[in-house]
Amino acid sequence: MFVSLEELAAERRALDAREAAWLKKVAAYDRSDDWRADGYVSAAAALRAACRMAHGVARGHVDLARKLEALPEVAAAYGRGEISRRHTDVVANAYTPERAEAISEVEAELVDVARQHTPKELGGVVRYLTDAIDGDGGAASDEALYERRRYHLSGTLDGMLATNGLYDPEARAIHLAAINAEMERDRMEHDLRTPAQRRADAHTNLMRQSLDRGDAGTSRNVRPHVTVVVDLDEVAGTTPELITRVRTEGRRNGHLSAVTLERLTCDCNISRVITTGRSEVLDVGRATRTIPPAIWKALVVRDRHCQTPGCDQPPDRCHAHHIVHWTRGGPTNLQNLQLLCWHHHRHRHSHDTQARAA
Repeated sequence: MFVSLEELAAERRALDAREAAWLKKVAAYDRSDDWRADGYVSAAAALRAACRMAHGVARGHVDLARKLEALPEVAAAYGRGEISRRHTDVVANAYTPERAEAISEVEAELVDVARQHTPKELGGVVRYLTDAIDGDGGAASDEALYERRRYHLSGTLDGMLATNGLYDPEARAIHLAAINAEMERDRMEHDLRTPAQRRADAHTNLMRQSLDRGDAGTSRNVRPHVTVVVDLDEVAGTTPELITRVRTEGRRNGHLSAVTLERLTCDCNISRVITTGRSEVLDVGRATRTIPPAIWKALVVRDRHCQTPGCDQPPDRCHAHHIVHWTRGGPTNLQNLQLLCWHHHRHRHSHDTQARAA
């Protein structure tokens, strides 16, 4: 099916016009107070339920619909499909009671800019305008952006972590510089990761470095990375099979898979907690390093970098990997260890586990 660029542009303008018409109806519904008769506490709550939206999204629609009633030039251009929703948001976000009169005086000119430029370029013009209106060198705008900062964390049903954040311009520059630098440093030959995956790995790497160096401070749950809980009512004696009988629990972070636990315990801090039954703690051992410092130094001298072919990640980006894991009788000595970077360490354990299962 042949589709021309002109057709795509025309349909995009039609979509913008339809959304503008919808927002006009949202404004009318909001003004009517019919949402009270429908059993809701606000028009946003009604939209959230009826349209299955997130509350913030519904609130944003209502706020924009209200502002467009005070910005007739913007609303008209949006309704004709001449400017996009993002253009509209730029002007509406700047429109406050304190700036209302000044912005209304130049509204037509802002619409002309929006017709010819991208939302980002329009944003630069609007920022210059609002700084001049506020007369404070941009302090009010900076503070408004800073107050919008947020970072949400939520666990998914399959044990992953979903994040959503918004940062002020100064923090934006810091994040971009740090993530981009780490992505470049973490680049590998024949890297098959997508840019989004590399960005996620870079973010995790930066946090891992901060924790390993102790830069992030401490809490009551300081390192160890792993706590092994041994219930003497369940495990009798100190036989070699003890390690296979321990009850490992992620008290606050959830249970980890066997392959993940095996990878983490290759080179980490481990503390023991010995109990009798589930409630009485008999002993809490000191955190001990699986890889003694002397062996780690010798390993660094020998391997110098990650031992995966083609990877030259330095030792401070590596773990000491047990070739034969200690849960299966592998010794913690130089002959049974090799340096693997974080990425390849994960890959090696996943590959070895799958190979043993085959």
